[in-house]
Amino acid sequence: MKKNICYILFTSVVLFASCKITKRTTDKQTTTENKKQEETLIGRWKLVKLSGGIVGKEQDPPMGQVQVIEFTPTEMILIINGKEVSRNSYTTGKGKSIQSINERDMIFINANTSAGMSYNLLGDKLTISEEFHDGFTKHFERIGKNDDGLLRE
Repeated sequence: MKKNICYILFTSVVLFASCKITKRTTDKQTTTENKKQEETLIGRWKLVKLSGGIVGKEQDPPMGQVQVIEFTPTEMILIINGKEVSRNSYTTGKGKSIQSINERDMIFINANTSAGMSYNLLGDKLTISEEFHDGFTKHFERIGKNDDGLLRE
């Protein structure tokens, strides 16, 4: 009888200890994922080049037009010439790309996981590709905190 009680006690301690460790690991993983997102997309990005479309060639942004994308932790805001044009919720994750056989980092607008845009981030350079044929690939540079991204004479 004494052996059974010791066995039950030991099993209970191990079970409770492992539950706490799992919870801590999950919390740590969530914190790491949030930190990764904040270190990557969060901020303001200025369009510097685009390519693709039907013509398929590389080109500068339209003359006199400044496009900025701002990522907050939950929203993607498109700003053209200093005016907000659209504001959508977004999530990030892995998804299928028409440009690769491997899954890529994706931005999903308004929780639509069937129509994402792939992205690649290298330092202060961000590339976003529309995931359909004849879609555009847009190249952005991070804007400093004190820069509004507008053209200056």
